[in-house]
Amino acid sequence: MPSSWKQFERLVAAIHQVADGGADVRWNESINGRQFDVTIRFRRGLYDYLAVIECKDYEKPVPVEKVEAFVTKSRDVHAHHAVMASTSGFQEGAREVAQRHGITLIHVTDSEEVDLSPFAARWAGTAEVPHVDSVQLEYVDGERKSLPQESHAMTYYVRHILTECGPQRLSLADIIECHTPRFVGGPLEVYKDHVITCRPGTRVVAPDDGEFALRPLARIHVRAGMTRARLVASPAPFEMHLLLPDVKVTTIASGEEATFHRYGLPLGIDTSFAEGTFYEAPNLAAFYYCDRLDGGLAFMYLVESFQAGSLFQARFICPTESSKYYVPVKDNAILQRLQGRLDKLKQATK
Repeated sequence: MPSSWKQFERLVAAIHQVADGGADVRWNESINGRQFDVTIRFRRGLYDYLAVIECKDYEKPVPVEKVEAFVTKSRDVHAHHAVMASTSGFQEGAREVAQRHGITLIHVTDSEEVDLSPFAARWAGTAEVPHVDSVQLEYVDGERKSLPQESHAMTYYVRHILTECGPQRLSLADIIECHTPRFVGGPLEVYKDHVITCRPGTRVVAPDDGEFALRPLARIHVRAGMTRARLVASPAPFEMHLLLPDVKVTTIASGEEATFHRYGLPLGIDTSFAEGTFYEAPNLAAFYYCDRLDGGLAFMYLVESFQAGSLFQARFICPTESSKYYVPVKDNAILQRLQGRLDKLKQATK
């Protein structure tokens, strides 16, 4: 997603779409010149109702003035109900203002537990292990390029970026493994920066996907430390990045809590498939391309999905109504990368 606040808005919209059943839930709607992150319209008996939601993805509790401004904003459009959602809670004064004006405050967080049942797995204790937090390449000309920090993507590039020095070829995984003893030991959750100096003449030689320049390499920067990891026992291997916590919604005034399974949330609440468009399935950390539409079917390419340290791609057909789980890609750098992968995929499948 291009920014966390947009992702949070979509998350809140998806939660209410699931919770409110047949209601008309919309993301990023303008009413009489006023923009609202989420709107909900529903009918009860003979009457129509409008609820509006403001989303605040802040690092600190929402201050009182934000709630006061929302009171005026919601009244301007004659909303029957107003809700403010926060990732970080609310200041005490903000709670008082909300109570006085009938504004519902909700705190949206990740649940503390992760449900392993979809993978037929179970938790199997803990262990102290070295953890690589980030990897960065430094080229001879001084340019630096960081590997993606998402675990599945980092694993792919660590295994597939190859360096060459004379007759010797080593992957980043080989090089980092040789230096792993430097990362072991020390206090938990204390991360340090380590510099691995490359031999003169070392250069990156693969992969040729345009993400990392194939040219002389000077150093590899690794940030690593010890962490306490939870162990998983499973009858079959699966991608650990798919272990997503459920979403917990707490109503501030009452303390009532509700939990929503993340995989069932329609984050692409306003999405309709369009031919020639790239999409992301945020919960799966995968990217897709809609090649064509035929009636109620979408002919799709899975363009980028890192699984077990490899790039997994496919062609498939799905109902167009599945579009609610996909989000259009807007970032130009990502679009350029996906276009290159798609071109190679189409060429390979001709």
